Amino acid sequence: MGLRSIDSPRRRPAPTTAHLTDSAGATHLLTLEPRTLIVAVKSNCDGCRPFVEDLSIEFSDWRLIVVTRDSMPTAVDQRPVWLAPELLDALEIASAPFFVALDGSPLNVVTEGVVFAPEQVVRQLSEF
Repeated sequence: MGLRSIDSPRRRPAPTTAHLTDSAGATHLLTLEPRTLIVAVKSNCDGCRPFVEDLSIEFSDWRLIVVTRDSMPTAVDQRPVWLAPELLDALEIASAPFFVALDGSPLNVVTEGVVFAPEQVVRQLSEF
């Protein structure tokens, strides 16, 4: 599958911290570092499902954080999905499925795009 997001990425500053809420309602302060991949998902999205359900998906040396605007139930055998509407706003992610890759010092969005499948995101990250 040779899918790629159509729009060119917009390099821009990224926040260095984020407040994320887990499925139990507890809020955590997370430090965002270089080589962080943030994937925004939603519950009715087939392309999002592998990012949540397949724990074997890895992005080599990228730290994966899965977030949503609306709370989503998380099963024990699934990757955590954090409620993070403020982070999505700060990263200018209007809707899911979408990803942003953060890298550099100072921290910037270096690439971004619509999520079609994990393999497509891996290809886009391979440029960095």
